[in-house]
Amino acid sequence: MAASRPAASTARHPVLQGVTMTPANVSEALIALETVAARLRERNDPRAVFPDVYAVITRRVKEAIDGSDSRFLEPAWISRLAGIFCEYYLTALAASLDGRSTGVEAWDVAFQCASAGGAAAAVHGLLGINAHINYDLALGLYRNIVQHGAAQDARLLDRYRHDHDLVNEILAAAMPEIFAILRVRYGCPLARIATFSGDVERAVSSVVMYLLKCWRDRVWTDLLSMLATLGHTGETGKRAVLARMNQRSGKIARTFAAGHGALRVGAPLARGAALTLALAA
Repeated sequence: MAASRPAASTARHPVLQGVTMTPANVSEALIALETVAARLRERNDPRAVFPDVYAVITRRVKEAIDGSDSRFLEPAWISRLAGIFCEYYLTALAASLDGRSTGVEAWDVAFQCASAGGAAAAVHGLLGINAHINYDLALGLYRNIVQHGAAQDARLLDRYRHDHDLVNEILAAAMPEIFAILRVRYGCPLARIATFSGDVERAVSSVVMYLLKCWRDRVWTDLLSMLATLGHTGETGKRAVLARMNQRSGKIARTFAAGHGALRVGAPLARGAALTLALAA
């Protein structure tokens, strides 16, 4: 079963040379993500897609934190969360670069798909987003809340939930930039279809955001389940929550991977059907 927090990595694969593996805040997280994405792109490594997309969101979170009209109630807490959240990804990437299992099924499926090649960039992005949200995020929230001594503070938890939900708006605003990266930088055919027209792009963005919001709502439920184990069932209860998260995120990853395989087999038919839908929108 996956560990509840990332192990310190001694790996210094060339992609990770000089990269801060334990970012302290959103600024350090952004530098790490941009560095890793650029190095993976230089190698034509499909694993570049996720940090590229993730960096867009992290940069926009940083801009929201730094802005004079920031709507975050706890900007320092969000900045620290961004650092912790990024640490989980970097630990998973280090394992993948070393040819090891990450210990998280969703990440293992994502990296196996990258190794197999042939998937559209959007698929790589979704696989990474699934692992990072449906497994890593609840852990990052839990760790950040416990470190801030706020596990039993209802007022602070409400404020944290507000800021967690506010990120949904940042995600929605970032969709056009993310689609552009997938389409232009990676030549993703799915992104080309998704941006065929303004109406199609808005419809696809709405569907994607509905999915992400459902996932992020579930993350908060998982977080509360872990917090409820403190002082009661302890590590046993927490491990049970983690096992459910691992199973659920792994199932989603396998579904995406299977869908990718089906798309490869029926690519001409899929492209024709997608184009017909786009023209009809």
